[in-house]
Amino acid sequence: MKRLHLLAAGLALVLTGCGDGAAPGEGVVPEPGGLALVGGQLIDGTGAPAVADSVVVIRDGRIESAGPRNTTPVPDGAETIDLTGKSIMPGLVNLHVHYREGPEEIQRQFQSQLYYGVTTARSIGSDSPERVAFLLEAAGRPDFPRTFTAGLGFSRPGGFNAVGRNAPETEEEARALVRDQIALGVHFIKMWVNAVPEPGLKITPEIRTAIIDEAIQNGAIPVAHIDDEVDGRQLVQAGLKDLLHSTVLTFGPGAGVPVDDPDPSQEFIQMCLDNGVSFTPTLSIVQGNWHFAEHPELLDDPALRAAFGTYNPGALAGWENPERRAGVVDAPNFEDRKVAFRQVQDFVKTMHDAGVKVALGNDAGTPNVPFGWGMHHEMELYVEAGLTPMDAIVAATATGAGQMPPVGEADFGTLEADKVADLVVLNADPLVDIQNTLAIDRVMRLGEWVDRSGLVAAP
Repeated sequence: MKRLHLLAAGLALVLTGCGDGAAPGEGVVPEPGGLALVGGQLIDGTGAPAVADSVVVIRDGRIESAGPRNTTPVPDGAETIDLTGKSIMPGLVNLHVHYREGPEEIQRQFQSQLYYGVTTARSIGSDSPERVAFLLEAAGRPDFPRTFTAGLGFSRPGGFNAVGRNAPETEEEARALVRDQIALGVHFIKMWVNAVPEPGLKITPEIRTAIIDEAIQNGAIPVAHIDDEVDGRQLVQAGLKDLLHSTVLTFGPGAGVPVDDPDPSQEFIQMCLDNGVSFTPTLSIVQGNWHFAEHPELLDDPALRAAFGTYNPGALAGWENPERRAGVVDAPNFEDRKVAFRQVQDFVKTMHDAGVKVALGNDAGTPNVPFGWGMHHEMELYVEAGLTPMDAIVAATATGAGQMPPVGEADFGTLEADKVADLVVLNADPLVDIQNTLAIDRVMRLGEWVDRSGLVAAP
């Protein structure tokens, strides 16, 4: 018996020694087969430096290994694809989507998203019970993006976006309506915490708190659309960690306030850091009001035209009208609107530089924000705000994935071992120019290549 114990101990030491100090994938012989993407620049979504010459091994819909070619073996018999000169990044995660109409129309919106490499989306507040059921059923299909939903959002009677939404008058009613949404299987509970211009109605702090508490108690994630810092403070104190849109802080680049000044906004930033709060600013919803008037040449792109056609061909027709475009860019307040927009971009940079999580969503489905294409433009706006291309890619992939339930446990959003194989192959380097994220060679969803050829057709 003593001899057996000694043999076992010796074997344990040998096995321990074999693994000690080995790099990931080094010294490991992979099982035969699988798919190997070889030679491309790997941008894994974590923010780590890109790997110039990589191997990504995919098997059964998941990433088996990913890393430098010299430490990541290619399995015997694997199907090998040479991606030399190309870049590989995770599929995009859009945290702010509003799908429109019924299943047939939504499928076209799905197709536009996949064409542009959007493999995950959060539908946030516009979904009837029938649409919730459709999105939940579609979530695991390789020919559709992975979808999460907030069902129908919350406002107050007569308040912002209240028509067709939940508009409770009491805390008890609010809690009951939250439970009704959760019974449908929704993942998030969304509320609009901003006032209509007249008569200034806004959902009350007491009802907001009841909604947040009831959502958390029942396993859903509360989310709020906000316009100002005061509301943000109250919501965070009530337990909310996921804020949509943005508020122009009194502290920010160009505001003339020293970084070490005891400004209320600095306190709000610290509150966000202390409570793990994230923002999804949705810059496109603001800039979309004039961008196509300034750049009508963008509408020469058949895929972009098709993206408009999946939900709002009227918007496309409007931007093609020279008189309408002239009316926008020649308006007396046009430059003032652009200055205000730059303040919102400053907000994004301020929060990011402070270490607050900034994710990415573009309000896809609203009149001037096309499905799919708009995510790439939103990344461009982040870089224009002062983030690096790598920062923008992380915001559009890993950070967004980290907001999905169960929070912090997503098996997608980065290109690492054991993660789902949702990825985009690019013909150009997005770290050199963020607009190169539009140079898509191919898209993979759940380990299967997407046939992009039939996904979009110009209206």
